[in-house]
Amino acid sequence: MPTPSRWWYGVALFPVVVLTTVVSRFGLRRFTAVAMANSTSNDDALVGLVAFVVSILADYLGVLVALLVVTFVALDVRALRDGNAWRPSRAWILAGVAHLVGAVFSPALLLSVPSLTYYLYRRRERVGLT
Repeated sequence: MPTPSRWWYGVALFPVVVLTTVVSRFGLRRFTAVAMANSTSNDDALVGLVAFVVSILADYLGVLVALLVVTFVALDVRALRDGNAWRPSRAWILAGVAHLVGAVFSPALLLSVPSLTYYLYRRRERVGLT
């Protein structure tokens, strides 16, 4: 029986954090390369400034989306536990917490991305994605 919970839509946002992490690292490396070049060109200064701003914005966006993912995992688990089809463990929320940590400390994404992928897979197998 399909569950009326649509909180999984927010859980499905988790790849955005990986994308923002990559963009942030690229911006940081570009900023560092421009800063180490010792160039006095205005164009280089502008490129460095834009790279720095992009890096900061990507970091903040990644943390914001990771907070949303944690919240949506918790709400989805709660909604599914109230139903009859599947009662997922509250431990799945830890995958969301690991994802939040991964937004700041990227190696944690190696744990959270497969975990959240498996959560969505199991959810689809047990109750569907309706």
